[in-house]
Amino acid sequence: MKTKKERIFYYDFLRAFAIIAVIICHVDYFFGPLTTTTQIVAQMTFHNIGRIGVPIFLMISGALILNREYPSLKFFLKKRFIRIVYPFVFWIILILGQIAYHGGNQTYLWKIFIGDPSITWYFWVLIGIYLSMPLLNSFVREYGEEALKYFLTIWFALIILKTFNIQLWSNLDLSYFAGYVGYPILGYYLANKEFKINDEKICILGFFVLLISLACFVYLNYIGSSAIESIYQNIPIVLMGIGLFLGIQYADKINKFKSIKNNFVGKTIVSLSVCSYGMYFSHVIVTKFLSYHNPHSNLMFPAMFILIVFLSWLLPYIISKIPYLKTFSGV
Repeated sequence: MKTKKERIFYYDFLRAFAIIAVIICHVDYFFGPLTTTTQIVAQMTFHNIGRIGVPIFLMISGALILNREYPSLKFFLKKRFIRIVYPFVFWIILILGQIAYHGGNQTYLWKIFIGDPSITWYFWVLIGIYLSMPLLNSFVREYGEEALKYFLTIWFALIILKTFNIQLWSNLDLSYFAGYVGYPILGYYLANKEFKINDEKICILGFFVLLISLACFVYLNYIGSSAIESIYQNIPIVLMGIGLFLGIQYADKINKFKSIKNNFVGKTIVSLSVCSYGMYFSHVIVTKFLSYHNPHSNLMFPAMFILIVFLSWLLPYIISKIPYLKTFSGV
C-alpha cells in the first residue's frame, strides 16, 4: 500500500514565494504615476524582489530531481515532460485566444508562443533544463560533491565575467557551463551541503546576504548599470537566490515555521506551492484582463496585487477539480 509522500515545508514556502515573485514582475505597471525618487526606488525594489522567482524555481527543481535513481531515461523524460507540456498546451491555447480576441495578429501570437515577448520563455528554458538533467544527474551520482563544486566554480566564474561584461577569447567555449543550468546544480548543492556553523547563524547569514544583494541590485538598476543587463545571470541575483534559499531552508530547520505549518497560513502556502505551475500561466490571463480595469493608483495597488494573486490561484485550482482536466491544470 502506497503511503502519501511527506511534503518538505521549506520547498513549499520557497515555491509559493517564487510564484508570487514572478507575478510581482508582471504587475508593477499597476502602480500609479511615479513622481518622486522614493516612489521610483520603491517600485524598483518591489520589481527586483520579483526577479528572484525564476532562480528559486530552478533551484528547487535541482534539489528535488538530482542524485536520484530513475528506472530509465524514458521514464524520467516522460514523467517530467508530461508534467510541464500538457499544462503548457492547455494554458497557451487560452492565452493566445485571449490575445487574439483583443486584436493580436499572427506574428505577435507566434512570438508569445515561443516566449518573445512573453513569460512563456520559462517553459522553453525548462525544456532545455530537463533535456540536460539526465546527464547532470549521472554526473552528480558518479562524482558527488566534487562534481558539484567543479561545475559551480566554473559557472560562478562565468557569472562574474558576464556581470562585468568581460569577454574571453572566442575559441574558449564554456557555454555548456553557462546559462540557467547552474541554478538546479546550485539548488541541489545548498539543499544537501552540511555546513560547519550552526543552523541559526546560517539562517541569519542567508537573510543578510539576501538583503545586501537586493540593495545592490536595486542600486545598479537605479543607475542603469550594464552589470544587470543579463537579468538572471549576474552576481546580485545569484546571491539573492542563495540568501533566500538558505534563509528559508534553515529557518525551517530551526522550527521557525512550526506555528504556521498546520494552520490557515501553512495550508495557504502549500496550496500556492501545489498550484504554482498553473499560476505561472493563469496570471498572464488574469493580469491581461485586469489591465483593462487598471485604476493607475498607488493606493489601490496592494488591493489589485492581492486580487491578481488570488484569481491566478483560483483558476488552476478550480480546473484541477474538474474530471479529466487535472493533468492540464498545472496543479
